Amino acid sequence: MLIVDDDVATVELLAEILETEDFEVWKAFSAGQARALLAQRQPELLLLDVRLPDEDGREVCASLKADARFEQLFIILISGMEVGVQSRVSGLNLGADEYLTKPIQPVELVARLRSFLRIREAGEALRRANEFLEERVLERTEELRLANTSLEQATAELRTFSRRLLETQERERRRLAHELHDEAGQALTVLKFSFDSLDDMVKDGASETLADGRASLTRLTQLIRNLWQELRPAMLDDFGLVPAMIWYCERYTASTRVRVNFEHEGMDGRRFDPDIETAAYRTIQESLTNAARHARVPEVRVLLWAGPGLLQVQISDQGSGFDTSKGLSRNGSCGLVGMQERVRLLNGTWSVTSRPGGGTRVIAEFPTSEPAAALCAPVQEFSTLDTRLLRPTDFAKPAQA
Repeated sequence: MLIVDDDVATVELLAEILETEDFEVWKAFSAGQARALLAQRQPELLLLDVRLPDEDGREVCASLKADARFEQLFIILISGMEVGVQSRVSGLNLGADEYLTKPIQPVELVARLRSFLRIREAGEALRRANEFLEERVLERTEELRLANTSLEQATAELRTFSRRLLETQERERRRLAHELHDEAGQALTVLKFSFDSLDDMVKDGASETLADGRASLTRLTQLIRNLWQELRPAMLDDFGLVPAMIWYCERYTASTRVRVNFEHEGMDGRRFDPDIETAAYRTIQESLTNAARHARVPEVRVLLWAGPGLLQVQISDQGSGFDTSKGLSRNGSCGLVGMQERVRLLNGTWSVTSRPGGGTRVIAEFPTSEPAAALCAPVQEFSTLDTRLLRPTDFAKPAQA
């Protein structure tokens, strides 16, 4: 503690009282002496007389509080005159922490200083707690950053794996389709010629057996043709998304008795990235399969819309619907999850809207590298295509370069 007062008796009396209370006391008898001591030492408390021979104590208080080195210095102003409310408020506004009048009661002074010590200890404890919390926050922030980095890496690896898995799946489908078409198809063609050549060689009693064999061969041929077309439709690679969808919707209606109301806008003559065309085709295929299995409706609506930098797919029905929270859960439909992942791997967005008894709508949007020449019409203005009126032969395969 530093006591600053031009009354030597007052300084000595206060020093004696405070030293008995285990305070370390420094003494100054003018503002100049006080500033010289403060330049060398940094006390925690300052008892400062208002009337000093060389400077007003309130000005000293204000200058010390303006100095960053003494921001935490606890200053008690002391006046030998009766202090009014206005003078007390003025001193406190200058930065003083307390204002006392002489004669100072030793008990009151010690009590106020003990109160200051408790406040200081509480402030110190709060400061340490804040420092500890800041350290913990920094540690936890770093831990979360590392965890997020690991999660992002794992997510990127998982997406890479999913993409490769889908690519491998499509490649294997294409390979199997080609083998069924080339190898099995040629073998079945040879068998058909063999059956035809046997017509003139068998006797009448064996004609029925030959007819049964020919019928079985025809069914097997049709089965293999359907299989390789389902694995990887050549229409999609050769002619694009719209012809492939018209072909698929026709086959879908023939096998399920569910009519497809297929509409498109902005698609004429446009081709997209093969991965996008495949993802859009598989999304529609899976959605129509789900509708045939679960929706119990006579008709499903399919919309294709191509706008600037965007390809949108919508599949909707007015069927039985389902609880989407269950359908997209871990134990839900693998088809829905597969559609979602396939679209997101291409930086697209996917959503399904449904409720029990309220129908289902699946929407997938894919960003495309080449924007359309002009903005397309809204979905509700699409022209409806009756798939029963079109055949794959209506589309001419582009000439090879």
